Amino acid sequence: MEASQGGSRHGYAFFTVLVLLLVVAIFARWRLDAAGASESAGPNDFSAKRAAGFLPVLLGDQQPHPVDSAANRALGQRLIDALRSAGYRPEVQEATSCSEAMRTCARVRNIIAVSEGSAAGKAVLVASHYDSVPAGPGASDNAAGVAIMVESARLLKQRPAGKNSIVFLFTEGEEAGLLGAQAFATHHPRMSDVVAVVNVEARGTSGQSILFETGRANGKLIGEFAAAAKRPLTSSLLATAYGLMPNDTDLSVFKSRGLQGLNFANGEGSSYYHTPLDNLRHIDAGTLQAQGDNIHELLKRLADADLRADGAAGDAVYSDVLGFGVLQWPTHWGPFIAVGLLLAFAAAALRLRKRGALAGRGVARGIVGFVLSPVVGGVVAYALTYLLSLFNGAGRAWAASGQPFNRVLLWSAVLIAVVSLLRQLARRSDPLRLWIGLGWAWSFAACAAAIAAPGASYLFLLPAAAMAVCTLIASALPRSGEEPRGLWLLAIPAAVGFVFLFPAIHLIEVMLGFNSVAGVVAMGALLASAATFALPFAASVHAPRAHAFATAALLAAVAAGAFFALRAPAYSAQHPQPLNVMYIQTGDKAVMAVGNASNRPPAQVLKAMGGDVALAPVFAWNQTRFHSVSMPSAGLPTAALTVVAETSVSPQERRVTVRIDAPAGASVIQLLVPEAAQLRTIETDGQALDYSKNSDDYASFICRGVSCNGREIVLVLGPRKQKIAVVAMSPQLPGRAAAVASSRGEVAVPRNDGDQALVVGETQL
Repeated sequence: MEASQGGSRHGYAFFTVLVLLLVVAIFARWRLDAAGASESAGPNDFSAKRAAGFLPVLLGDQQPHPVDSAANRALGQRLIDALRSAGYRPEVQEATSCSEAMRTCARVRNIIAVSEGSAAGKAVLVASHYDSVPAGPGASDNAAGVAIMVESARLLKQRPAGKNSIVFLFTEGEEAGLLGAQAFATHHPRMSDVVAVVNVEARGTSGQSILFETGRANGKLIGEFAAAAKRPLTSSLLATAYGLMPNDTDLSVFKSRGLQGLNFANGEGSSYYHTPLDNLRHIDAGTLQAQGDNIHELLKRLADADLRADGAAGDAVYSDVLGFGVLQWPTHWGPFIAVGLLLAFAAAALRLRKRGALAGRGVARGIVGFVLSPVVGGVVAYALTYLLSLFNGAGRAWAASGQPFNRVLLWSAVLIAVVSLLRQLARRSDPLRLWIGLGWAWSFAACAAAIAAPGASYLFLLPAAAMAVCTLIASALPRSGEEPRGLWLLAIPAAVGFVFLFPAIHLIEVMLGFNSVAGVVAMGALLASAATFALPFAASVHAPRAHAFATAALLAAVAAGAFFALRAPAYSAQHPQPLNVMYIQTGDKAVMAVGNASNRPPAQVLKAMGGDVALAPVFAWNQTRFHSVSMPSAGLPTAALTVVAETSVSPQERRVTVRIDAPAGASVIQLLVPEAAQLRTIETDGQALDYSKNSDDYASFICRGVSCNGREIVLVLGPRKQKIAVVAMSPQLPGRAAAVASSRGEVAVPRNDGDQALVVGETQL
């Protein structure tokens, strides 16, 4: 009778663990939403209302203001006026800056204001960019960051000076390739004083402020952030994952120079990111408050912090605990902690040896369950993506407008598969053996992660620590009938695992999204790892009843999620399709191109294009296929390269100086140099780009902004003259192309570089 009652309790516990999983998951997702603007911000506290009040002044008519444009010059002047009103004497740094990675150069104007400290030679740099992409006004990315810095600068001016200077850097040209940050880091004398960097960014228009990236030796700054943050949201897993991605922000420039730093951004509302919808109407006051609180409170601490440039604090493993605080420890402690936990768990397992729990088939099944579950979860997630892409008949598997339903479908499908696997493994095994096997698996995984992936190691170390402690306690409890007492303790490691795994899953969703295969597979694998804690409770004669109930509930959730996810439109006004319209003119011929092979235009756009729309390449130098149709040429003027000087460096090299003559309205000039021209370098204003290792058929050089007209550049080429393609780009579409752009309606919007008229010419060099 005692055994039966114990089994019943385990059956209920099996279901309870799944309910706990759901509750923590919902809370962790809610944590990603910003709380709202503070209604009680005092005169010395950061106020989202004051920052938001400056945004209409800063953005003016809310037109795009890309690097080196008249609109950005005007915005920069309004920013200078605001800094002067706050009591600063802003400085403007002008320079030509080039990005090796983007093959781009532009004239930039950085704006710098300094709150001087009392200690010579120490400075904290806080940076945000004030340019936008050509497609949108950049209210969140990154006028909001600029407004936050201006408000914080105003508040700091009212305080007594701290030990360290705070250098407010407003960069231009971040969107074009981190050009302003590069110019400051390379040329500005203040750079030699900087020991720490705080960067303010945005990857969406709403959501909680996330500390998503750090520089070297981050332990000291993470500690300062933990002490300053009112509602922290961060993890070293996120920083590690971001470091593996091809994305960069201004912080990348300072990281490459070995500086410690912190990078903050919000990530919700990504459908509006880099589009015309990133405007004042979609500014989220709660996001502004959360981001402003993080930045201002951190700067107040850093103004008086003991900041050392030698990196003595070292790197840290860290994570917030559902926004209530931050756990951190030095990275080099990780292997020692993991080994210690392994030994502690081994000691507890040895104490259970006389009960037959140290070895046997059940222990092996516990280990196998831990290993197979994330594999099964990742496979199910990938299979769902593949099946949905077949159903939709397009590369985009998940509906952008159906995110809640996508989440229900993915999570329920993964949980059904994993829970069913665990139930099969638990058959004819007792909970204690499965628990011991699972404990060994988590302990060894913690050791492996601490050595191979320290940024992710907290996901395994913390549950392993809870397992070791609870197993030691359980080993000291007396046995009752056929079952040991204390198996309820297994819920504690499960709760610990859920508290840290679920925020990681949600952050992956925010930063990567459902249509990233890597993101979907990672979400499935982490969710499956969390579900392994149900394994010991599945080994009960009463567990099938709970398992059947849970399976029925999950199947219903899968059906509901699939029904609504598949019925949801791929795009909507709230989640519009990114879709640029291009007019491409070459000589007396012209084509219009919209979307590409993986981004099919909506029916009304295809209808407006008229004619026989074909999926085909439209550029000689790029084989990407676009939905395109021929159209009459609008006769737009071309850009020209005028040879100013040409000298022979050697029998194999020529040095050719040319002047760019851009037509009116052109915002970008691109040169496409064929491989046969043997391009070595391109230089302008003392900046040089190296093309000696270029392996593409064409080498690209891009000049952005109004300063391109009349700019002289020097090309070092091979001995034989070749035809160079010169492309003038303008945001103004002619006639029929403009009509097609307006046919997009609310469900599609231009993104990044936006709509463009490209006029292709040739010059013999």
